[in-house]
Amino acid sequence: MATVVNVNVPKGWAELSQQQLRFLLTTMVTVNRDNTNVGFRSQEDYALHIAAQVQTICFFKWSGLTVVCPYDSGYLVRSGDIEFMLSAETVAAALSHLSWTKELPAEPIRLDTVDGANAIPADISSGLSFDAWLACDTLWQRYQICTDETLLRQMAEILYNKENIKMTAAETLGIFYWWAGVKNLVSAMFPNFFKPAAVDSEPTPPSYDELRRNIDAQIRALTKGDITKEKEILALDAMRALTELDAQAREYDEIRKKYPSK
Repeated sequence: MATVVNVNVPKGWAELSQQQLRFLLTTMVTVNRDNTNVGFRSQEDYALHIAAQVQTICFFKWSGLTVVCPYDSGYLVRSGDIEFMLSAETVAAALSHLSWTKELPAEPIRLDTVDGANAIPADISSGLSFDAWLACDTLWQRYQICTDETLLRQMAEILYNKENIKMTAAETLGIFYWWAGVKNLVSAMFPNFFKPAAVDSEPTPPSYDELRRNIDAQIRALTKGDITKEKEILALDAMRALTELDAQAREYDEIRKKYPSK
């Protein structure tokens, strides 16, 4: 008689509990570290191998199944007092439900506390000024260039309101996934201001000078060139400032369509 065991695992980033999120981030860090000196034919092979390992570890953790030992091409596992075989094919099929772990979150998700400090709301709906937004987004874009984890820790000091915050590697990685979700969220909310790159062009990280000019342009757009309003603008709630920038971008596009340059 076949053994039937119902298994439930999270179906996306948004379904993760705090404990599950911390476990996933820790597993990602551990698996990457353990494979640092392993030779792979290509970066793609490396990514596939890492993803499969992370998904397998998370599947057994979150499903509540305990691996007794590898057996033949599968596993002998235990669920409560019941032991049974799981074939490699069954495990592979199960891992398809965790394919989302290879993707960046569509919406922000983050660890509630780090080093005893509480985070601001994940969706930055409050607790983040426009000045702090500019700082975080600049650090994020600089991270795309050099992948220096110091930049993520500087972001954490803002997002958790704690100077000299102490972070594990997993918590630092959590900042990367949090802000990736923030970027996806604001891109969906403010499509006029955050326009996607042309599909036929290869996006390149901006230089420091380009970042500086972009910040200046955003501030000028909101102050209308009145430098006496700069302090007031920088203190605005980040989402309020982005709403206004999106509205200005939409109005500019409408004018350009109505009066195209010849």
